[in-house]
Amino acid sequence: MIEVHRLFLFFAWFLLGPINPHAFHYVPVALPLAMAVLGLGLVFVSKRSFRGRSIALLCILAFMFYQSLELIVFGLHAGLTRPDPVSVGINRLFSFFLDVNLGLAIAGVLAAFGVAVFLEFGKSRLPLANLFPEDSFLEPPAQVIQSVNKLSDLAGISPPQVSLIDSGKPCALITRSKQGFVMAVSVGLLESLDAEELEACLAHELSHLKNRDFIVRFLATMGKVGLFSRPWGYFIEPAIYRERELLADKTAVELLGRPNSLISALTKIRESQSHEFNQSGSIGIVCLFNSVSKNRLMQLFDKHPTIDARIRALQETW
Repeated sequence: MIEVHRLFLFFAWFLLGPINPHAFHYVPVALPLAMAVLGLGLVFVSKRSFRGRSIALLCILAFMFYQSLELIVFGLHAGLTRPDPVSVGINRLFSFFLDVNLGLAIAGVLAAFGVAVFLEFGKSRLPLANLFPEDSFLEPPAQVIQSVNKLSDLAGISPPQVSLIDSGKPCALITRSKQGFVMAVSVGLLESLDAEELEACLAHELSHLKNRDFIVRFLATMGKVGLFSRPWGYFIEPAIYRERELLADKTAVELLGRPNSLISALTKIRESQSHEFNQSGSIGIVCLFNSVSKNRLMQLFDKHPTIDARIRALQETW
């Protein structure tokens, strides 16, 4: 029985994060509780709800991060003391993992705090031109500004500033700068899409604001950084990003009441094969589309779903 507990503890350490040494005293309670939390999360993940799946995944990250904080508090309070390995039936090698866990937990929390400060007071304060120094920006057409204002009213949010990227690549993105949220569309996008398709793309970007995706993405990234030594976090964070993209598509269709416009826009973008844009995977920027890996295994780490997946999700939903 002790050997089985040891394997479960190592499995939990690998997936969930650092283990509180006190867990060795109440393994029969701690492990089922941890697995129950993961099980509930997986139940929500399996449901056909982009919002529900992203929140469930975020809760799993939060639980893992809580485990790290719990270990740090225990270490500071107990003076790095722990049960005698022999008395709880574990070997000295496994006992060594407790010291490693504490070091990783402290490093992760400090790294997450540093990244949070940088994003909040550094990158998010930069103007759009500084975020994309290789591109020039123009005054957007009046009809684009009018569409953004109209859609913002429908979504119940404050309209962001609008800028035009002097680029032939079809692109639309929204980012946070010192002046607040800024939406940028490229000349290539305006030339590639008709009025209804363009409006659907703008609605997608504004849906990120309506759904508070900047906050969700920020929390997901902080969770991954704080759990940098836990492989599970590298799968969960991009999965949350992908779910929020699918949710933005769904919200955009709900705002406009016509899924065909967004499906048509995505189809044209897919056919153009020109959907690369620098920094579009950044935590402070959400982009209408981004290039993804052709390898199915590597797609687990992509923060954007494939355009085919987005079109399929829209067709199945509507």
